Amino acid sequence: MLTQLRVGPERDGGRLDALLRGIEAPGLGPLSRQKARDLCAAGAIAVDGVRADAAARVRRGQTVTFAAPFAALTLDLGIAVAFADDRVVVLQKPPGLAVHGGPLVAVSVTDALARALPGAGLAQRLDREASGLLLIGRDTAALQALGRAMERGDVEREYLAIVHGVLIDAHRTIDLPLRVTDEPRGGRPKTVVDPAGQRSVSHVQVEATRKDATLVRVRLETGRTHQVRAHLAAIGHPLLGDPRYGDAAANAAARATFGTARTLLHGARLLFPCPATGARIEVTAMQEPDFVRLFPSLCRADQSSP
Repeated sequence: MLTQLRVGPERDGGRLDALLRGIEAPGLGPLSRQKARDLCAAGAIAVDGVRADAAARVRRGQTVTFAAPFAALTLDLGIAVAFADDRVVVLQKPPGLAVHGGPLVAVSVTDALARALPGAGLAQRLDREASGLLLIGRDTAALQALGRAMERGDVEREYLAIVHGVLIDAHRTIDLPLRVTDEPRGGRPKTVVDPAGQRSVSHVQVEATRKDATLVRVRLETGRTHQVRAHLAAIGHPLLGDPRYGDAAANAAARATFGTARTLLHGARLLFPCPATGARIEVTAMQEPDFVRLFPSLCRADQSSP
């Protein structure tokens, strides 16, 4: 479902939005330069697998990709659509966008859904500072089916995270019960390891290491509030940039060196059953620029994938 464009020598050094002008997208026709800019602003365009801005300069040999069949819905929502059918939508949420509205939230995912897809709702949660895939049911029946699939463990969720320190074990299962508490920040929940808490299991695989940081892939067996953040902090390797569970000195160093300005957690892959047919649907996210700044191999890995 992805449209792929290889940058030729005649486009070397040109702007991304100029390259996209004239490309056909269902429901939109040939893209104008403004629509190309709007798609980039929604986070829907990738260069070598990494989300890119309209003003990015493309280079000969690079590959530009976007989900053309979902471009019209992306523009309606203002959020990148990675997959959609008549029952579900999968968004790629940018970091900093709140999922739920509130008194101090100017824009949220639920606001966009209410405007563009009335009746649609969230089938999962994603922290405001996290990026990545977010599963949406288009109606009550779809949401109920997805909820049952979650309870059965039929929805696979994989996250990429960058943590402080170097993990020694290439593979590790964290099986620690978690309890959500409102302390110490009033109504803002914090999750703590507690023998009286709910069973919580995270499977962690090391993808790459560098001095004082590790890129890990985390597959959730359960889905508790802040599970990835709390579990990795509990084993002494909190997420970089995490103000609640993280290491303040490591966060400050990452900000100064790499411009890291948020919790480095990214919903990278979803695998779930179609509510209508039960067929398995797999969706993979674009990479985020701040992840690639620390681990450039993420970009190279995307280039070599089919």
